[in-house]
Amino acid sequence: MKRSRFISLFVLAILSMALLTMVEVVWSVRSYREMRNSYNRQIESLFAEAAWRYADNSDGTTNINLGPLEALYALVGEQLRTSAIQTRYSVELLMPLGGEHVVVSRLGDDDIVTLRTLSFDSSVSPVTLRLTVEDPHTKILTSMRGMIIISFLATLLLLFTFIYTLRTLFRAKTLEHIRRDLTHNITHELRTPIAAARAAVDTLRSTPLIAKSDTLREEYLAMTHSELERLGVMVDSILRSSLDDEEPAKLRPESVQLQAIVDDVLSSLRLKYSSRQIDFSSDITDDTTLWVDRASLRVILLNLVDNSIKYSEGVVKIKIVASSKDAKTLFSVEDEGVGIDNREQERVFDKFYRVTSAYRQTSQGYGIGLYHVRTLVERNGGSIELWSAPKRGTKITVTLPKYG
Repeated sequence: MKRSRFISLFVLAILSMALLTMVEVVWSVRSYREMRNSYNRQIESLFAEAAWRYADNSDGTTNINLGPLEALYALVGEQLRTSAIQTRYSVELLMPLGGEHVVVSRLGDDDIVTLRTLSFDSSVSPVTLRLTVEDPHTKILTSMRGMIIISFLATLLLLFTFIYTLRTLFRAKTLEHIRRDLTHNITHELRTPIAAARAAVDTLRSTPLIAKSDTLREEYLAMTHSELERLGVMVDSILRSSLDDEEPAKLRPESVQLQAIVDDVLSSLRLKYSSRQIDFSSDITDDTTLWVDRASLRVILLNLVDNSIKYSEGVVKIKIVASSKDAKTLFSVEDEGVGIDNREQERVFDKFYRVTSAYRQTSQGYGIGLYHVRTLVERNGGSIELWSAPKRGTKITVTLPKYG
C-alpha cells in the first residue's frame, strides 16, 4: 500500500469516527432538550388549568384566605396524578407590594427549597399564583438511560472498529514490507548456490584439462554437491515453513543418539563452509539419547549450528554441551558471535523476523530458521531457551524427552 493512500485511509477513518461520535452527542443532547421542553409545557399547562379552576371557585373578592390556597394545592396534586407525574411541589400566593410581588402564603413540601427547582406563575388579578416543582433533570436522564447506554456502546463499538482497522492497516503495511524483504532475501540466496553450481558444471564441460584431472574434477564436483545441498536445505526450510502452518508433517519419534546426529550435521556444514575456520568442541557422552523425530532433531541442530557460523566473525567457536535431568535431555549450542540485543531476543523465534543489527547486511537469510526450530522442538514435546549479549555470543538450550 502506498504511503499517500495509507495516510488518506487513516485521515478518513479519524474523520468518520469524529463525525459519528458528534452525531451521537448531538442526538442525545437534542433528545434531552425535547423531553425537558415537553415536561415544562405539560407542567405549565396543568398549572394553568388548576389556577383557572381555583379562581373559578373563589368568591370573586380580592381577599383570598388560606382555605382557597389549600384548594389550589389539592387541584395541582390532582392534575399531577392524572398526568402520572411524580414530583415534589409547592404553591405560593404573591401580592403586589411596592412594585414587587411578595409571598403572602405558601403551602407544600418544605424540603423543596433545597432542591434544583422550576417555577411557573399564573396571574389571577390582583394576585399571582406560583407553582414550584423539582427540576426534572435527574428523571429525564434516568428515562434516557437506555438510549444513553446504547449510544455509549455504539460509540465504543465504533472506537473498537476504528482501532482494529488501524491495526489491520499497520499489520498489512508491515506484512507488505516483510514480503518484499523476504522475496529479496530468498531470491538472493537461491541465486548464489545456483550460480556457483552452474559455474562449476560449465567449467567441467568447457575445460577438458580440468575434467581429466581427478583432483580438480573431484574439487569441482564437491563444490557443486555442496551448493546443491545448500540449495536443497533452503528450499526444504521454505516448504516446511509453509506447509507446517496448514498440515504439519507427521512425526516419527524414536530413541536417537545425539552424538550421531551432531556428527552428521557438522560433516554437512563443514562442506558448506569450507572457506571458514571453525573451532568446534563438544561435551556429549556416547549414551546421550533423546526420544525425538530423527529428521526434526537434524533440522534443529542444522539451523542452530548454521546460525552460529553465519553470525560469527573471524574464527568460529562453537560448543555443544549435553546433560540429563530427570526424564529430560538438555543440549545447548553456544557460540562467541555477534550476539543479540536484549530488546530483540523475545522476537527472534517469530516467523520472518530478523535482527536489526548491521551484521545482517552481510549475512543473508529470511527469518524462518529459529521459528522452524522452536516449532519442531515444541511439537516434539520440548522447550527452548535463549541467552545472548551483543559481542559476547549466543547460547540456545533445547530440552527434549529422554524416554518415550
